[in-house]
Order: sequence, then structure tokens, then C-alpha cells
Amino acid sequence: MKRVYLAGPPHPDEYRRRATELAREIGWEAVDPMRRDFRGRTVGNEREIVEGDLADIDSCDAVLAAFTEPDEGTAMEAWYAHSVGKPVVAWTGEARAHPWTVYVAASVHERLEDAVAALG
Repeated sequence: MKRVYLAGPPHPDEYRRRATELAREIGWEAVDPMRRDFRGRTVGNEREIVEGDLADIDSCDAVLAAFTEPDEGTAMEAWYAHSVGKPVVAWTGEARAHPWTVYVAASVHERLEDAVAALG
């Protein structure tokens, strides 16, 4: 089964839930880094957070990146995936795609459903 890493800001739980459902529908397993929930206790755990995220990305076939709002972590995850040859599919919602998003992404989509479908 193919695996997709869910990159995105740490708080949009609805995105993570819906993306997981949509990925399952096309036969993909979603890997949500927020299962290692460090919200409220990131200070002092930076190395563990980043190394865990990198290992998760390495274990996946692609990255689904929620660029619906600015987030440094999402940008770094997308750049890392792009730099190691993993396809990045960007979901922008109603936000305008930043040039860096367009550069690192294999495709950019306004609708989450379309972004997940692009994985298949």
C-alpha cells in the first residue's frame, strides 16, 4: 500500500481527518505526524520532532502539503520531500499559491479532493 505524509500546520485537525479518509478511498495510507503530538511542548523537543518528521517523509511515497496558511514546518517538509525526489501535491484551499509552492509541487490544487486524487 502506498503511503502519503500529511504536511500542514499543526492545528487543522479537520484537514488531517478528511485527508486520511480521502487517501484511504484511493488505497493509500495517510501518515499523520501529529500522532506524535508535541503541541504545547515543542521547546526542547525540536530534534525529536524534526527527525521524526524526516523519517516519516522518507517512509512515504508522496507528500500532501496543506498550504492553506503560511507555516514554516509545512514549507520545510515540502522542500525536503522535493529535494529527495518525493512527489509533493499541494492543497491551497482559497489561498494563492506562493511561487515556492508551485516550484516544489508536482501539482497544486484548490480543493482537497482534487489534491488527494492527484496522488493516484
